[in-house]
Amino acid sequence: MKLSVFGIIMLLVPFGYAAEQGGDRRGEGQSTNRASTPIDLSAFATEVPIVEEALGKATGVSREDALAMLGRSAAASGRFDVAAAAYAMFLNEFGAEHPYSEKIALRLADCLFPFKYDQVDVIHSASGPRLEPAWRMGFSPRPEPLRQAVHAFELAASLAQDEHAKGSALLKLGWVHRVLGNWDASTAAWDRCAKQAVSTKSAADALWLAAENLEWMNRPSEAAERLKQLAQESPDDARASAIAEHIERLEAEARRSSEWLADPVPSLQAEIDARSGVSSPQAVYRSVVQWLQRRGERDALIAVSRWACDQDNWPIMDRVACRFDLTEALLQGGDAESQEEAIRRFQEIADLAPDDGMIVHATIRGCRILHELQRFDEAEGMAGAIVTKVKDPTQWEPVVLADLAETLLKNGEKQRALRMMNKLKAVYPDYGVSDSLEALRNGNRMEGGR
Repeated sequence: MKLSVFGIIMLLVPFGYAAEQGGDRRGEGQSTNRASTPIDLSAFATEVPIVEEALGKATGVSREDALAMLGRSAAASGRFDVAAAAYAMFLNEFGAEHPYSEKIALRLADCLFPFKYDQVDVIHSASGPRLEPAWRMGFSPRPEPLRQAVHAFELAASLAQDEHAKGSALLKLGWVHRVLGNWDASTAAWDRCAKQAVSTKSAADALWLAAENLEWMNRPSEAAERLKQLAQESPDDARASAIAEHIERLEAEARRSSEWLADPVPSLQAEIDARSGVSSPQAVYRSVVQWLQRRGERDALIAVSRWACDQDNWPIMDRVACRFDLTEALLQGGDAESQEEAIRRFQEIADLAPDDGMIVHATIRGCRILHELQRFDEAEGMAGAIVTKVKDPTQWEPVVLADLAETLLKNGEKQRALRMMNKLKAVYPDYGVSDSLEALRNGNRMEGGR
C-alpha cells in the first residue's frame, strides 16, 4: 500500500529530515504529488548545489526524470553521496504517490549504504562479534549516512508493493544494523523479513542470517529455532541439506555449561562419545574450537587443541589444523613459554603438512617468532630446512628468504637483513623483492662505492 505524502514526511523525519507541523495531510478524497511542507536537506548541504547545477544543464526532460537519471548516473560512478542527495530531493519534491517513489526510496537507501554483500568479514572476540564492512567501488560512507540508512530502508519497506520488494528492503535493513554493531536490531529486522515476506528468497536468507547472529551472540537454542523454521518454510532452499547438521551442532552447543568449561578436555571427550552417531571426533572438536574462539576462552582452547595434537589416528589435515588452532591461542598470550611451544608446533606443521603453502606459512611464522627472540641462527636453520620439505624449492625458498630479510629489516637488524638479501640474490637473481629491501641493497652499494 502506498503511503500518503504526510506519511513519507513522517518516515523521513528520523532520517535527518525535518517536517514542520501542520503540513497538508491530504484532503478528503484528494491526492497530491507534492509535499506542502519541505523536507530539510541539510544533511546534503554539500551535494544539493552539485545536483542543482547538473539539473540546470539538463534539457528535454522533466525535473523528476532528471533527478532520477542523475541519481542513477552518480551511483554508477561511485558518487553515492551525490546520488543520495538527488534521490532525497526527488522524494521531497514529488512525494510518495509518484510512480517512481518506491524504486527511488530503495535506491536512496542503497546509496546511503553501498555495502558489498558478497564480502563479509566478521571478527569474533570475548566482547562479541564485529563486522568489518567492505564498500562498493571503494566508497567510504560517513557515520551519519549509515545511521540514516536505517530509516531509509524502513521507508523502502513501507512503500514496497509486494512481498519480494518488502523482503529485499528488510533484508538489507538487517545488514545495516549488523554494520552498526546492533546485533539485536539486526536479528529483529530479519525476523520481520521472515514474517512479512513469507516464502520468498529474502525470507529464507533472513532466517539463515538471524541464526548466524544468534549463534554468534551465544544463543544457540534460538539459532536452531530459526533454522527449523527455514527448513519448514523453504524446503527447496539450497541450504536445506546442511540444516540438519547445523541444528545438531547448535543443540550440542546449547548443552555446554560452565561445568563444561571448568574441565574442557573430559567435556570434549564426553561430547565426542555422545555425538558419535552423527558427527566424527574431528567435527565435534572443530565445532568446540569455533565456539571457544567466539567466546575468547583461551585456556580452554589451548587445552583441547593440545589434546587434539595427540590424536595420531586423525586424518593428516585435521592434525595440521589443530596445531594451527593451538599456535593461534598460544600467541594471544605473548609470554615466553607460549612462544616456545608455538615455535615447536610450527615446526611440527612444517614436518606434517602435505601442502607446500602450509609448510611455508608455518616456517615463516616460526622464523618470525625466533627473530623476535633474537635467535637468528635458529631462524636461519628453520628457513634453510624448507628445501627438504617442499616439492619445488625454487618456488618457495626465495619466498622464505625474502620474508626473513624483510623481518630483520623491520626489527632494525640491517646487517643481517643485508646478508640475507645478498644470499637471496646470489641464488635467485631474478626474484623481485620489496622496495625497502632494494633500497637497503642499493644503499649498501653506494656506501661501498664511496
